[in-house]
Amino acid sequence: MKRKSFGVGLSGTIVTGDTIHVRANTHPQWLFLHGAGSSDRKRLEQLRMLLARKGITSCSFDFIGHGETGGSLAGSSLESRVNQASAVIDSQALAQPLSIVASSMGGYVAIKLAELYKVENLILLAPAVYTTNAYRTPFGPAFTEAIRSPFSWRETDAWKILENYSGNLVIYGAEKDQVIPREVIERIHDSARNAKSREITIMEEATHSLAKWLDERPDSLRVISKKISDLVKSE
Repeated sequence: MKRKSFGVGLSGTIVTGDTIHVRANTHPQWLFLHGAGSSDRKRLEQLRMLLARKGITSCSFDFIGHGETGGSLAGSSLESRVNQASAVIDSQALAQPLSIVASSMGGYVAIKLAELYKVENLILLAPAVYTTNAYRTPFGPAFTEAIRSPFSWRETDAWKILENYSGNLVIYGAEKDQVIPREVIERIHDSARNAKSREITIMEEATHSLAKWLDERPDSLRVISKKISDLVKSE
């Protein structure tokens, strides 16, 4: 098992991440996207290590304003996060069709990536979706105002993107999520009516910070690891 760090220049910032390779000269198979707030790529580290032990390679990075990438969130946006992810996918030559594990805000970024790339597997952890009005709005007061408008998420383009999604969709919701309404989780599932497979699992007692919650519960983390491993074997 070998870890290799990388940096990708974008908008004057070096987006920092790493790949975990099981064998030399292999392309990462899975992309991991963290959420907002205090998250960074280390939040999903344990799951990546479990997969590596199963022979599954992965790539993850810190969005601008987070972790080793650093920089300021001001001036960044959802659109910028999609561009950052695209730059990493292309520069690190991720295996395609893509397979993505994404948490919270990263869930919406993953859905948007399905517009740009063929995505075979989409694993979403307490995923968020956003009104189209917020997509290009820089993070800060204006962005917060846009997403706090009651039921603003109903006006997202995610529903249409998911209607056209034809891969495998696995959603993990949190029973005690005070951020993402259950309706969002159910509608993500219901919108993907043309998916090869789709399923929802609600993690009992879990809160919105599902990736952090999973890190403290190895048994639950192994269940997700097995699910991903089974998807890989079925390809």
